[in-house]
Amino acid sequence: MFGFVFGGSYILPVIMFIFWCIASVIVTNLSYAESNKHLLKRKNFLFVACLLALIAGVLWYACILIMFLENGWLFVEGVIKAILPTSLIGFVAVIMYTFPRLKSMQGLKDDITDNKTLAKVTDPFMVVPIYAAMVSTGIIVYRNIFSQPIRPNLYEIAQAPVCLLLILIIPTYISIRKNKLAMQGQMMLLSLGKRFLKLLKTVMVLGFIGILFVVLNVLIGVKTSKLPESSDMMNHHLIDEGGGTPTMHSNQGAHSGHHDQSEMVEVKDLTGDISAPSDKKFVLVAEQKEITLQSGKKVKAWVYNGTIAPQLRVKEGEMIEIKLENKDIESGVTIHWHGYNVPNAMDGVPGMTQDAVKPGESFTYKFRANQVGTYWFHSHQQSSEQVQRGLFGSLIVDPKNETEPIDEDITVIDHIWQTDQDKTMSFSLFDERQLKQIEPGKRVRLRIINADNLSRKYLLQGVDYKIISIDGVPIKNPGQISDKTALRVAAGGRYDVVFTMPSNPVLFKIGDSNDDQSPSIIFNKNSDTGKVVFTEEQDEFSPEHYGEVLKNDLTKTKHFDREFLMIFSNEMGFYDGLPNFLWTINGKVFPKTPTFIVKEGEKIKTTFVNRSFAEHPMHLHGHHMTVLKKNGRKVKTPWVTDTLNVREGESYEVAFVADNPGMWMDHCHNLPHAAAGMMLHLMYDQVMPSYEMGTKSGNTPE
Repeated sequence: MFGFVFGGSYILPVIMFIFWCIASVIVTNLSYAESNKHLLKRKNFLFVACLLALIAGVLWYACILIMFLENGWLFVEGVIKAILPTSLIGFVAVIMYTFPRLKSMQGLKDDITDNKTLAKVTDPFMVVPIYAAMVSTGIIVYRNIFSQPIRPNLYEIAQAPVCLLLILIIPTYISIRKNKLAMQGQMMLLSLGKRFLKLLKTVMVLGFIGILFVVLNVLIGVKTSKLPESSDMMNHHLIDEGGGTPTMHSNQGAHSGHHDQSEMVEVKDLTGDISAPSDKKFVLVAEQKEITLQSGKKVKAWVYNGTIAPQLRVKEGEMIEIKLENKDIESGVTIHWHGYNVPNAMDGVPGMTQDAVKPGESFTYKFRANQVGTYWFHSHQQSSEQVQRGLFGSLIVDPKNETEPIDEDITVIDHIWQTDQDKTMSFSLFDERQLKQIEPGKRVRLRIINADNLSRKYLLQGVDYKIISIDGVPIKNPGQISDKTALRVAAGGRYDVVFTMPSNPVLFKIGDSNDDQSPSIIFNKNSDTGKVVFTEEQDEFSPEHYGEVLKNDLTKTKHFDREFLMIFSNEMGFYDGLPNFLWTINGKVFPKTPTFIVKEGEKIKTTFVNRSFAEHPMHLHGHHMTVLKKNGRKVKTPWVTDTLNVREGESYEVAFVADNPGMWMDHCHNLPHAAAGMMLHLMYDQVMPSYEMGTKSGNTPE
């Protein structure tokens, strides 16, 4: 429903604009009708054009109303405040002034050349409202595509009507002058050729103004969208304290010398306690290497340790040390521990928590493995490119005491490769069907990691199963799920699935049940990989109705210390000097997005509102979020996640405890979206940046 209504909110203004343009041409040429018969015919065409435009307008208003009723105020606030009133100016004027004058022309008997007739057809109260409707609808189209209002202030609200009035000054003056001449009998009716030349001149003038407007917008867009050569990743001009108590960053005080710098701590010093000796040490060497997929397709990949998706496996409580070495990745590399709440200095974000590791250099990460579960790691330097090329792997942390032993533990990392032939989906190296022989009765654990930029649907058919954890966090008392239920995992997300191997074959695959899309895994007691037929899926799993009701400090909290709002939208614009389709947060892209400021120990609530055309898997570094509400209603079973997929038309309320001091990224894990500015930063009070991003430093986190 949202997609249909939201699409209508874009398409209908274009339809309105076309009909108002037609009406404007007709009303301008009424006085040139050859006879009263032709005049009445043009008048009827004019009425129909206006009526169709108004019908499209009513449908557009209906879309806005439906969106409000279905999705809430935040989905329509900008449109209602900054766009809708402007459209009403023209529409109401047409109904009040144009339509009565058109009706009065119905029984017109005077000759077309009569002054009274010419005065009627050139009456500004009939002509100008149509111009106003055309211009106001043009403004709607422009703002929908290029300048969407998100929670507009008074200045933004006033822009459209002021622009409308300024544009109408000249045509209104011309219309009044033309009408006076008609009433005085001095109006000169031009020949068709002269009218064509006049129209051509008008089109050329308007075209010149339009081109000038576009050129100016392009020049301004190119200049203002350029990313700084050097920046400390924090927006000092737009600090959002979420309505909480003032922090040291209030009014940029922490950066203007108003506070004692000795009270501050730098990001680089937030290493946690790493004095204990390491229990396990790993070395990961980033390098370029051509790899061959199962199908024989070649990939010019960037990998760790010469292989696709290496796995690091440790025990709960162990101190682990990972040395990253860069062999030949010219742009530099890092390692971000996705979903693992490491101390800030170990988070692996270039320009924020470290400098990128250049060829011949190294960086050592050290932290204690206190979180059990399935996680993954990837480079955060130019992550939209480097993750796609293969710089990722899995991090598995086993509990000290396994309460439910597993016989077969299988990690599946889903990814799309750009091969020498095409784009190919693969489970690590396996882009075709693979067989795993498992004896009936064995307990199997599938660790599903989605390393793609989009959410992915998976099917496990031939056996019922349980989901025992989401994003590494265990689910209490998980229930049995039918094999006709599909799973959808967010980009960057992880699901742990457990089933007991039956005597019949089991299929794990991507996509719909009625296709043979690769890759897939056949689990069977023997080496038979023949065709297995399964029934069509009937449902899609949702964690909001699964397992035991979660109870923690956040689910019980009625008042939060700070509350933040993130509205996701899209528009055409410029990013870093180039034209781009922008995915915005609160109408802005980085570095113009706000910096959220919190204090350690506070309980924080964030509301996600997705009024864009695409889903956005939102990933907050250094913290896990408890999901409290979906689309304004409390979820039946709150769950904990580090990557929440917010689909089109959805809203969520999530909460977290600010218990990991530092400077953290909060961004869309559709990494091309983040690379185009869909990110902001969470900054703790009394924390100072240590690094800089930009071309000068070579740190480019997205």
